[in-house]
Amino acid sequence: MAVITASFISEELMRKVTFSAIIPSQTKSFYDPETKVEQESKPLKTLYLLHGWNGDHEDWIQKTSIIELADQYNLAIIMPSGENSFYVDHPSEDNYGKFIGEELVKETRHLFPLSHKREDTFIGGLSMGGYGALRNGFYYDETFSKILALSSRILQREEPFHDLTEDNPINKRFWHLLSSQSFKDLKADMDVYHLIGQSKTKPELFLTCGTEDHLYEENRALHQWLKKKEIPHQYIEKPGGHTWPFWADAMVDAIPWLLDIN
Repeated sequence: MAVITASFISEELMRKVTFSAIIPSQTKSFYDPETKVEQESKPLKTLYLLHGWNGDHEDWIQKTSIIELADQYNLAIIMPSGENSFYVDHPSEDNYGKFIGEELVKETRHLFPLSHKREDTFIGGLSMGGYGALRNGFYYDETFSKILALSSRILQREEPFHDLTEDNPINKRFWHLLSSQSFKDLKADMDVYHLIGQSKTKPELFLTCGTEDHLYEENRALHQWLKKKEIPHQYIEKPGGHTWPFWADAMVDAIPWLLDIN
């Protein structure tokens, strides 16, 4: 198992970017007598895992047991820094969507022994990163076969849950993105409901949110819409807030789901 911090020059973001990677070893530990020393060498299944608002590429490593889970399930995990971008392309030409959905995948496949197959390539995230996973998972549906969306902010044009005119840091980011104070001006490729509806090769979807989370109602509404549209998905709600303990616990269920392990 290798835990790596790396950087490269991004053409989409026009600067050096940093990401963390958890790369399982092709050999098991010499000190683990319960496993074979040698494993079959084959490309790794990969999860691109996104952080939330005010986070960075180290969040998942510092605040969850993601390293142990990656080791247990032999899963490569790539964690970029998305700043407070919502992982979409910006008017400033900071193309965070293309960076996540195209450039980062290409670069990490070049650097590490990752599978190039759609069925082995996944995306996930929490809160802002949950939105980023939904947006880019369905927008780049030929790249990603499964999506993990934990306590996600659900952006849509017909927004019933948030008032964009309120003066707060997150809304100011949206004012910049939309050049507007109305979600009705949201681009089609940022609207989660539109993206799911137009996706031709729909990735499988795992949704979860705590019942005490301030984003609970919009996550439950998405679940109900998916049911109405008969779009298969896994949905779990349980007691919990918008907290790292909830997300750390959710990943214990989510990663076996990714890998079809009962």
